[in-house]
Amino acid sequence: MAASLKNRKESTKNRIIEAAKALFADQGYTKTTIADISRQAGLSEAALYEYFQGKEDLLLTIPDLWVCDLIEDLERQLFGIKGAVNRLRKYLWWYCRRVEESPLDAKIVYLFLKTNANFMQTEVYSNVKVLYGYLLEIFEEGRRTKELRPDLDPRIARNIFIGTMEHIITLWLLRDRAYSLFENLEETFDLMVGAFTRGAETPRGGPAKGPDIH
Repeated sequence: MAASLKNRKESTKNRIIEAAKALFADQGYTKTTIADISRQAGLSEAALYEYFQGKEDLLLTIPDLWVCDLIEDLERQLFGIKGAVNRLRKYLWWYCRRVEESPLDAKIVYLFLKTNANFMQTEVYSNVKVLYGYLLEIFEEGRRTKELRPDLDPRIARNIFIGTMEHIITLWLLRDRAYSLFENLEETFDLMVGAFTRGAETPRGGPAKGPDIH
């Protein structure tokens, strides 16, 4: 009996989330109302408030579920891959594939959530930092093994990588996903990696000392 009730509640919660996700992506976060979401989910507004505090609560919940799933999947995807460049390529290709597979989640994250004033105080932001933290580890590894340039600042490199990736995704979303994210992706990756690896061979007299990482 208790299990059945729990399953029904979970099913209702998922229905609300899917309704909000579709509406946010279709008509925008600002234009969507709680009445719209409850109607789409087949519930009363009062019933919806039993699960979520309001529209902003839903805006923060939807991407958090997606990002948590990405973190879990990324650990599997990177397992056993050797070399910083190979790991960076896998990260970029994997992330773009996951975005193409979940365009509604991506649209909510990139077009609505990141403009929310409370974003940096949320659990979603904390999880995004974990997701992108893998990149920092890869750049640090590459500098340490000298596969990447010895004077590379891993944090700056990570920011360049993320900024390029997010620009590609945002533009794709703004253009209504009219093409594949993988168009010209190899060329873009080669340009980035060229900057990260330039001078990666060990200079005479030993590797240059890179900046401290805090």
